[in-house]
Amino acid sequence: MTNNNGNYISTFILDFQTIDFESDSKVAIKLLSEYQKMCNLSNNDHNNFALDDPVSSAGWSFAKLFLSGQFVIKLYAINSNEINKSRGKKFEEKFVSWLNTKLKNNSCEAQVKIAMEMK
Repeated sequence: MTNNNGNYISTFILDFQTIDFESDSKVAIKLLSEYQKMCNLSNNDHNNFALDDPVSSAGWSFAKLFLSGQFVIKLYAINSNEINKSRGKKFEEKFVSWLNTKLKNNSCEAQVKIAMEMK
């Protein structure tokens, strides 16, 4: 699958920023695990998503969240209407906006943004 620019979707690298890493990371991992099941992806396959250990600074924790291209494609297939209605011009922006909304709806206070490595 390609994004709106015609580029193949590879791994999404996102910045995961929070003041309560322990709580917010649990919510994010639980949500992504549920989506993994919905997408019929194996729980044993740890290649679908990963959240790095955080680096802390000034009360904030910063970590990288990785989502495989295959996982993003399957999430889009199931949630395309919601993702297409999300804020942003590019597919990546819409997807991250949608993911932020889903996290917030599950009481996760973390901010998720497209990492510099993806830009």
